[in-house]
Amino acid sequence: PSGEDSYHNMSEVRDDLQLMLDKPAIYLYDQDIGRLSITGLQPGGTVFGRNAELSTIKDTYRRSVSGGSELVIISGASGSGKSLLVYESRKHVLAGGGIILSGKFDQLQQGTPFSAFASAFDVYCGTLLEDSGPSSIVGELASNLRSSLGRDVHHLTKLIPNLAIILGPATSPINRNEDCDNAQKRLQYLLCQFVDVISSTFSAPVTLFLDDLQWADAASIEAVNHLLTAASLAHDERFFFLGCCRKGEINEGHPVRKLLKNVERSSVGCTNIKLDLMDEHTINTMVSETLRLLPRLTRSLSSVIYHKTKGNPLFVSHLMLSLSKEGLLRPSLSRRRWEWEMEKIEDRELPDDVAMFLNNSIMELPDGVQSSLCILSCFGASANVSFIEPLERALQKNIRDDLDVAVAKGLLDKIGVEYRFSHDRIQEATYNMMEDGTRRLFHFTYGLSLASLSIEEECDGILFIAVNQLNLGGPAIVQDPSQSFTVAGMNLRAGKKAMGMSDFKTASSYMNHGISFLREHHWGEHYDLSLELFELAAKCALSNGDHKRVSLLFEQVSEVAHSFEDKLEITYTYVRSLLTSSCLGEALTKGLYVLNELGIVLSGDLDSLLVETKSMLAEHSDEQLLSLPVMTDRTKLMAMKILSRTQTCLLHTNPKSQPKATLHMVQYSLQHGMSGLSSFALILYGSFLACLGDIPAGYRYVKIAIRLAEKLNARSNMCEVLALGSQVMGYVEPLQSVNEVIVRSLEYGLAVGSIGNAMLSCSMNIVCAFWSGKHLSLVKSNVDDTLRLMSSHST
Repeated sequence: PSGEDSYHNMSEVRDDLQLMLDKPAIYLYDQDIGRLSITGLQPGGTVFGRNAELSTIKDTYRRSVSGGSELVIISGASGSGKSLLVYESRKHVLAGGGIILSGKFDQLQQGTPFSAFASAFDVYCGTLLEDSGPSSIVGELASNLRSSLGRDVHHLTKLIPNLAIILGPATSPINRNEDCDNAQKRLQYLLCQFVDVISSTFSAPVTLFLDDLQWADAASIEAVNHLLTAASLAHDERFFFLGCCRKGEINEGHPVRKLLKNVERSSVGCTNIKLDLMDEHTINTMVSETLRLLPRLTRSLSSVIYHKTKGNPLFVSHLMLSLSKEGLLRPSLSRRRWEWEMEKIEDRELPDDVAMFLNNSIMELPDGVQSSLCILSCFGASANVSFIEPLERALQKNIRDDLDVAVAKGLLDKIGVEYRFSHDRIQEATYNMMEDGTRRLFHFTYGLSLASLSIEEECDGILFIAVNQLNLGGPAIVQDPSQSFTVAGMNLRAGKKAMGMSDFKTASSYMNHGISFLREHHWGEHYDLSLELFELAAKCALSNGDHKRVSLLFEQVSEVAHSFEDKLEITYTYVRSLLTSSCLGEALTKGLYVLNELGIVLSGDLDSLLVETKSMLAEHSDEQLLSLPVMTDRTKLMAMKILSRTQTCLLHTNPKSQPKATLHMVQYSLQHGMSGLSSFALILYGSFLACLGDIPAGYRYVKIAIRLAEKLNARSNMCEVLALGSQVMGYVEPLQSVNEVIVRSLEYGLAVGSIGNAMLSCSMNIVCAFWSGKHLSLVKSNVDDTLRLMSSHST
């Protein structure tokens, strides 16, 4: 070698020879220069300078495999190589026989319920179906899921469509009349069970990776929290969570902050990895291996690249690609290696920010390609061909040919049937090329085009995308008044779908957006639409703990409702809100007012009411009681709900009057038919008789109540029915059999999300275990497990 290529000392010779021995494919064998002269530079997906961080992730994963759960959060500047580091970690997980589920949050897809979280599970189930087909292992998974989750597995199929294919048609419909305040807890429990079944079926640990946590929705992060804590409590479960987020974009009120605080209080292992930008030595390694030239030869080029990019790996890759396209970095056929024009590279002016650099690269594309990229950027970082095809029909525009050009230019990747921006910053640069007003108009136009398509094809996925686009446009964009009510109705549809998927935060957003699109005289022009939006917005606000919002919505409906019946639904939600926020006096007053309006007056002598109730019940045998008609009238069902909530208020404010509400519920059921709450009324009635000293009669009605709840499939009431019933059964049956009833109560409570009642069952289980003579060490272990379980559900 001569000139810059010459050796200056023996240590350089030794270093080069060592590299040839260690990495012969890179430094020893010749490159196909002829091919490179056609294709140009093609940077690989190798991780540089992150060996320490990779080792930390591997060590943490090994700990999770040994039992328990571990959490790793990787943070760093955009383009610092977070996702690439995770991709390398993924190889380690798969090589060890682990299962990995991957999802990516998107700033422009936050209107999709559970977005990345649900996608991770759905893609896994889809891959399982593709790889396994109708194999016995898929059948075994379906059987294990049905055995473990029972009828409640249907709630997961709303979130994970491919799971419905695995399970087949034998799933039960969702009870859409149930109260939604516990549905999120129920879903979290079911997801934990699902992960447990996956792990046990395939005898493998489960890893969940979620990218771009800075855009995560609260419901997804709450689900992650429960997966982590459930695995740490189970001892034998193995769960590993890996997440990436941008540096400085997780503020104090972000859901991920809450997750980290909860983890600190539990036994979940937590590791934070912060990625800095690369130093000059690492950049030289990256340039050296990309060009397959010894580091000694690329040092001067790397120094220039480092100072121009400040060590940002994304910037480095795209700068090298740009230099290659401009011919400043090119393969030499005569020298059979890469060469470059150093002076011109040094003189080249570059923006300080990678986003501006990428923006300039996009501006160099043909107008049609820029336009298609802008369309794609409005929908987030990626889009499947199955979505692009209907989008093209809706817009009457072919964009795939333009996207293929962008793929050739390295701005997009086409992975299978998915177009994906090569990096989030490219998507953001494209999106930010448009002015705010232009973006909003585009969003609204795309949303309207897709809205009709979602109705034609009855596709929930397109519905969520369409409504999200409309909401990104906003009410100010609307020119035609009729469009306002169309968009409000679309938000109502999307919100109801989100409620069915137990994502009440996203549902609340849809309902509130729908209300924002309503015009000034909407109560007169679109009464039914307005009423349903306000009712469901209040339900969602209650589920999310926003009691002020519930009160505001209730007051508005109360002023404009056409009838008392029209106010019943939101009044019931308001009463529940008052109860939840410990405003018992107000809740009782409002509950009694509603009951009076419905013709139910909780007055008179308790003894006379008891005699009257006994007389009515004496006319029916056990079997006749169980065979009474089912209550179907909506107003009467609401009366039972209000009676139930009023009973709770009385229990805390005027306990002596509480049995009156119970007796009225029993009488109302005998007069108008049985419901799930009738079993709750009968269990309280049996408990009341037992308290009066009539144990046999109390025990009889406890057994009837349990049979009735089972017959009506009143799962939402079963936890309370069994828990309260066990207190009376303890006077008649052996404590060992009573304990089995309490365990069933706990299982039902967790399965339907009735956490308060489930924790009560846990406490009762401990007491029953103690008095039934179990060894104190077992009782102590039971206490410890219960305390950890309670801690995992505390907020």
